[in-house]
Amino acid sequence: MSADSQNTEAGMSSGTRAEVRELERQLDEARAQVKAAEERAQENLDRWQRAQADLVNYRRRTQFDREQELKFAGLPLITEMLRIFDGFDRAWKSLPVALRNLSWIEGIWMLDQQFQEIIRRTGLSRIDQADLPFDPRIHDAIATEPGEGDPYVLEVFQAGYELHDRVVRPALVKAGPRQVSGPSAEVADGSDPVHQHDHTHDETGR
Repeated sequence: MSADSQNTEAGMSSGTRAEVRELERQLDEARAQVKAAEERAQENLDRWQRAQADLVNYRRRTQFDREQELKFAGLPLITEMLRIFDGFDRAWKSLPVALRNLSWIEGIWMLDQQFQEIIRRTGLSRIDQADLPFDPRIHDAIATEPGEGDPYVLEVFQAGYELHDRVVRPALVKAGPRQVSGPSAEVADGSDPVHQHDHTHDETGR
């Protein structure tokens, strides 16, 4: 082989190696660009997913707030009406026995019951049962009876009210250990003896 041929082959070999290195460099750059593009795409996907989750949570919170607003829309009026309920309760408790069978008293009592039924349809319920375990969430003990044992509601001084799952006003009660002899008959059945009218009206009350 002549010297010129050897020089030509050496030059071609050197040029090929340079081209290979250039191609490898370009390939590395392309791989880096692809990796960077994949990372940006993943970041964009993560941001989109978080945005979607935030949107779903926002819609849920908005729906919940709207439902709560509708559920308790009547709360301000109901709170004001509690004074009327308390007035009826005090009136029935102080009503003389001799007047309970008068027809006009019975008529007022029936109106009271109808009025409370209408209010109950809004989700309002009374908290007025004695002989139940004392629950600080719905009971406010303004008097206590000493003794051993878990506290029970011995007497209800003022009814409490609960609207759906929210306590509007706790019941004012006397708390203490459960009475061994049990509550009196008028409390045991959960009814108000004043509301237990004799429907055989007195002729003088007609």
